[in-house]
Amino acid sequence: MKKRFQVFVPRQEIYENFIDKLDIRTEIMKIKTEDSLGYASAEDIYSPENLPGFDKSTVDGYAVYAEDTFGSSDGNPAFLKIVGEVFMGEEYIGEIKSGECVKIPTGGMLPKGANAVVMVENTKEFGKRVEIYKSVAPGENVLSKDEDVKKDSIMLNKGESINIGHIHNLMSLGITSIKVYKKPTICIIPTGDEVVEPTEQRIKTQIRDGNSYALMAWLKSFGYEVKRFRLIKDDPDEFKEGVKWGLENGDIVVISGGSSLGARDYSLSTIEHFGEVLYNGVQVKPGKPVIFGKTKEKVILGLPGNPTSFIVSSFLFLFPTLKKLSGHNLFKPEPDFYVRITTNVPTAQGRERFIFVKLEKGKYEILAHPILGESGIASPFRMADGIVRIPLGKEGLYKDELCEFYSWR
Repeated sequence: MKKRFQVFVPRQEIYENFIDKLDIRTEIMKIKTEDSLGYASAEDIYSPENLPGFDKSTVDGYAVYAEDTFGSSDGNPAFLKIVGEVFMGEEYIGEIKSGECVKIPTGGMLPKGANAVVMVENTKEFGKRVEIYKSVAPGENVLSKDEDVKKDSIMLNKGESINIGHIHNLMSLGITSIKVYKKPTICIIPTGDEVVEPTEQRIKTQIRDGNSYALMAWLKSFGYEVKRFRLIKDDPDEFKEGVKWGLENGDIVVISGGSSLGARDYSLSTIEHFGEVLYNGVQVKPGKPVIFGKTKEKVILGLPGNPTSFIVSSFLFLFPTLKKLSGHNLFKPEPDFYVRITTNVPTAQGRERFIFVKLEKGKYEILAHPILGESGIASPFRMADGIVRIPLGKEGLYKDELCEFYSWR
């Protein structure tokens, strides 16, 4: 019998052959540059002019013809005539000649004829003259007119994530609006016969829904719009109703829970009812039972119900999918830095493992204290700063071993 989908695949398989190959994108919109932080640019943007646009001083001092200062020292100062002063926001009228200088503040425009600035700390003024105690080279203490940004240079590539540096440069260039990809809307469908709302009383065999509410808060912190369907039971008709609603109201549908055998079948059959399942399960712990499906225009993910599995799979697969849908060229999680583990951590063969850790600043490096626990508890997420990775095929981490750290932020 032909398989409907691939099962239990490595994490890289998902990135390379599911997320990266998604040809679905959110719509393009034009927004104020000041509001574009974190969005992906929907266009290549080139600089219409140079920045700063004029040669300017980086220190308080005297604008000089550098060659006039050559050989100057405390015992053999150069003497220059002060012929004027540069004021902020104004262009100096005139041109200095050899033997002359002009007072200039930090950020002031360099006068014509000057090619360097002597720091005020290396001078002493006597009326209309100044002694120079240190020589400067041409261009010293000067920011050239195109040193920050050159005209016609690429400022922002299509698909690049916009950071505060981009916003600063774009606004400095007078680019006050920009085309970006809209951030996706996520529709979450919480499931489970044993799950009740946080507002309800529960019996001993029930649990209150923390997953969907935690995920909503997490997604909203990154500026995503999130909608939540009512809590549904492990029933095929309810699954279809929830997914239908999600497809009509969002760009990506997340089925939260449904990891029991029967419910898992409902997730699979429901996704296949509306589209296709491409992968069922990944070689990751926690987070193995993830379902990856899509329709022609939407993505459907089935995430495990156990809290730590739910959290790790959201980080490893949901957030990268959202980045891809919203036009980002770079979407794979990358380690923030390396940390040193403080105790041995074993792992089972056949799965890439991620461990919750609490960070501590050591004398020379960052230490990572493992927070261990079964996938059915959520406390590790509350106490952790992030996760460290044990690669596929590695038997575990040894105390004091360096390992990759991934931050939640």
